[in-house]
Amino acid sequence: MKTSLQQLLIGVFTAGFLGACGGNKQNNNNSLILAALALSNGIKVNTAVELAKESNDDYNLNEYGLITPQTLGKWVNNWAGTKPSGINGKLVILQNGPSATVGKEYIAGNGNDVVVYSFTFSDGANALDGGDGFSQKRNSGLSDTVSIIANGPKIDTILNRFGIDPVNDLVVFVSSANAANHVQGTLRGFYSFRYWGFDHKNLAFLNGTLPRLVNTDGNFVPFRSTTDTPPNLSNRYTVKSLRVDNTILMLPVEDVIKAVKDPNNVNISGLTSSVFISDARSSSGSSNEYNGVVRSTTSEVSGKYVGFEGRIKGAKDVPWTGLLDSEHRFKPKSDLKAYYDVRGYQSGQTAIQLCRTNNRSQVTGFSYIAILGYPSTYYDGSWIEWGSLTGGGPAPKLPSDSPFRTDVPELSEVITYNVAGDVDPYLPTNLNSFATTSRKIIEEDKAYKR
Repeated sequence: MKTSLQQLLIGVFTAGFLGACGGNKQNNNNSLILAALALSNGIKVNTAVELAKESNDDYNLNEYGLITPQTLGKWVNNWAGTKPSGINGKLVILQNGPSATVGKEYIAGNGNDVVVYSFTFSDGANALDGGDGFSQKRNSGLSDTVSIIANGPKIDTILNRFGIDPVNDLVVFVSSANAANHVQGTLRGFYSFRYWGFDHKNLAFLNGTLPRLVNTDGNFVPFRSTTDTPPNLSNRYTVKSLRVDNTILMLPVEDVIKAVKDPNNVNISGLTSSVFISDARSSSGSSNEYNGVVRSTTSEVSGKYVGFEGRIKGAKDVPWTGLLDSEHRFKPKSDLKAYYDVRGYQSGQTAIQLCRTNNRSQVTGFSYIAILGYPSTYYDGSWIEWGSLTGGGPAPKLPSDSPFRTDVPELSEVITYNVAGDVDPYLPTNLNSFATTSRKIIEEDKAYKR
């Protein structure tokens, strides 16, 4: 086994040196080095195709991904006798806060093998960003992010706070209110755990919010006014125990730029050769972000906006609200497939998800990855980053020849600049105008598991 690994390492490094004559040498070599280190540490690097898991047509048959109240009720009432094959630990239910029904604020666990905890928006990024306990401000090498996937130590803190065994437990995320930010924020938890290596069989999301569970489906699970008490363990669990690399789920801006330039001949490790850019932002009304209406994309500063409005070249209009019914449940699988078919999705394409800050696109992304089984990745920087990387217009932030400049017809459509006085002068924060990489976050996350 050791000899095989050595041979693989030699092959990887040789390929790196021989291929370094084209493109960005440093970034190519860094990626090869990280891949080699992953191999040497027994870490399997997954592709977008490998991470996509198709749902049953009948959601009642699912035991991971999208589950129904009937399935959740079966588990809550008799976990020992109904737990799915391959799950050897607890049922951990993470509610995104309490419901508004007095006496039925939380699903009732038994405090033993079925436990219920609450996570809230106050745990993480600014509420303006749809922030939640799974987001974090980090530096990409190009700039600071508004909110992006949380780092390994923060995810480990969440695991230990709630006593989650990432190898053996099944975690079910439940949205506690009929509100857009609750559905998006709850799904961001699902995305974060998947990114950090949770197997698909260890994660589920309840189709429908807690108010519906209380008022319509209340016969399935018991309720109470309090959660179980989080154990707040000390370093018992870590994502380092998950020996897989799922970082392909987050695409840095340099890879998005590369894909947009040649969307049907993509050469990015982990993606298929063709991409479908899925834009979940609004395309109608006063906040018509997709069509480039001025002052559509707010910054974190009240009354301030990104440098330009518009959309990524070739991006399709995929409003996230079209995937859900009036009670915030995902529509039938056949309806979701039809929704993407009419927008031009072709079998085998990798969908790149974005919105303003990758919160609305949690809904579209989940539908691709966990329901339809389509390969997908998230542009976590989303438009608040893309629309700020200006090299022209009234308030340029980058040199006109910067490789990260996005306000050019080659990369963006419907380019509409906001006037200089409306542009946030501090966005992106800590911008490195002469950066050579935007992959710092991914490199840090890969290194955390070594």
